[in-house]
Amino acid sequence: MSEPRDPSTSAAPRVLLVDPYLARADPMERKFVELYPSLGLLTLGAYLREHGTAVEMVDLTFERDARPVGRAAGAFRPEVVGVHTKTLTAARAIEIAELAHQAGAVAVAGGPDAATRPELYLDSGFDLVVPGEGEPTLVELARRAHDGRPLAGTPGTIARGPSGLLRGPSRPFLKDLDELPLPAWDLVDMERYLGSWEQSTGERRAAVLTSRGCPFDCSWCSKPTFGRSFRQQSPGRVLAELRALKERYGVTYVRFCDDVFGIHRPWLERLLRGMVEERLGLRFECLARVDLLKPDLLGEMRAAGLERVYVGVESGSQKMLDLMNRGTKLPQVERTAAALRAAGVRQFWFLMLGYPGETDEDIEATLQLFRRFSPEEYSVSIAVPVPGTRFHRAVGDRLQEKSARTKGSGGRSLLFEATYPERFYRWEQRRFGLEAALGKARSRLSPTVVDRIGRAADGFHRRVATPLLAGDRRRPMRRS
Repeated sequence: MSEPRDPSTSAAPRVLLVDPYLARADPMERKFVELYPSLGLLTLGAYLREHGTAVEMVDLTFERDARPVGRAAGAFRPEVVGVHTKTLTAARAIEIAELAHQAGAVAVAGGPDAATRPELYLDSGFDLVVPGEGEPTLVELARRAHDGRPLAGTPGTIARGPSGLLRGPSRPFLKDLDELPLPAWDLVDMERYLGSWEQSTGERRAAVLTSRGCPFDCSWCSKPTFGRSFRQQSPGRVLAELRALKERYGVTYVRFCDDVFGIHRPWLERLLRGMVEERLGLRFECLARVDLLKPDLLGEMRAAGLERVYVGVESGSQKMLDLMNRGTKLPQVERTAAALRAAGVRQFWFLMLGYPGETDEDIEATLQLFRRFSPEEYSVSIAVPVPGTRFHRAVGDRLQEKSARTKGSGGRSLLFEATYPERFYRWEQRRFGLEAALGKARSRLSPTVVDRIGRAADGFHRRVATPLLAGDRRRPMRRS
């Protein structure tokens, strides 16, 4: 572990925060690129400042490589470099750990991937991993590094010890999220984000996080940082953040990026009333579950500015929803989709292919559901077994050598031995693309023509493509 420098060189501990995400290096995001600064790091930075720590941040989102980290570390001379980790950015995070050591700083990994795979990060150059909530832990680490005290064993951390992992005592979650300061937006180039949105949509868009954690237990979802805990800011605290974004940055559109927005209906209704009463004039979007998004609530949400809802539909097969432990029913999906359409709210459906147990009949059911409701936007991914999930454990003996950080994967490549080969799922993804195009064509072309094209595509898929691409399950039918 790097030796802390003489504390007399600065009056306050110094921490450099790093977001290693490069938009240009993320093939999955090129189609659905929606860029916002890391709210976790901005909140962490504000908390560190509030507790007597000097903070700077390097946001690599718009950069070409990690070299800005080295330049910032050389100029700022931090005692701690804190890196947010995700599966797709693991290799770059490890590169940043080396840059931190070159600057004489302690390298600390936080975020979901390091929490799930601490050994990987500790064996690859990081001195410490913070697997849980980072604010109080990083404050203590910064003070210890500044004072020259030992870091291993700090509550809320994991280090590499002589005989294995050395875990410090657990640190409880923050009880009251209202105690957190507003995000330190000045740590990043907010105008770069807002200007980009304004150029592409005409709106100055920002993200807001009102809660931490998710109480649901989908088998493919990783929640290493907060587990199934769920804590929420008060509606008043959220309104204060919305006002600040509008007044300081001219924000006109907000994405509520909670794992699930509006879990508690009374809370949501109070927030919606506040947005209307204060005449914020903000439009917004959110991620919601179909079993929580009741049709009678949509009127209130629409009046407060709701424009778009992301819904995790996942599959049109009830069998698959149950295997995923999704906790939703197809009638709820159908009811919510119809209600959103009636209310004039744009729908973005998340769909998943290849989850264990899925057959081509289940995929066909998903396509038919998609055809019936024709959502305005969608994403169809090949199931990714994220480390630490029940899904990952279930296919652990069938994982392929390529990983979720391999170029072109992360929902686009098959990472485990599934029912069908990868080429089959790639073909199915293209079928959804064709179906989306046909859905849009129905407003311009004769319905008869569109339906005829759809039937021809279905016939080709059933008679030729499925037997060829799925393996030897069926032989192609010969024309008589």
